[in-house]
Amino acid sequence: MSALLKHYKEPSDHYWMLWVAPTASQKQSLSKLSTQDRQRCLMLHPKNNNHLMTALETAVISGLYQTITLPKHIINQHQGKQLEIMAIRHNTHLVWVKDQQPTLNSASQLRLL
Repeated sequence: MSALLKHYKEPSDHYWMLWVAPTASQKQSLSKLSTQDRQRCLMLHPKNNNHLMTALETAVISGLYQTITLPKHIINQHQGKQLEIMAIRHNTHLVWVKDQQPTLNSASQLRLL
């Protein structure tokens, strides 16, 4: 029974909401939240994708995050499955955001110039 109690987390422990690489429209929707909800939001702007998976794993395992919202393209499919399994085990809700804009390839980059 004591082992079960060690793994039980209070719902109030799942306090934070993490947004990974939010777009401008997502930032606008965050600014429209109530003051209390806005104070619970953290934004992560990854500069190095090699460290991103470690940061996400640490966030999930900590048990402090209620939801983690991240773009689908930011990590590969295998890492995404691992993250989903960890999130289920630690009662964290993952929200996958589909890309709103296509990824730039060389043709579209030339068009922008």
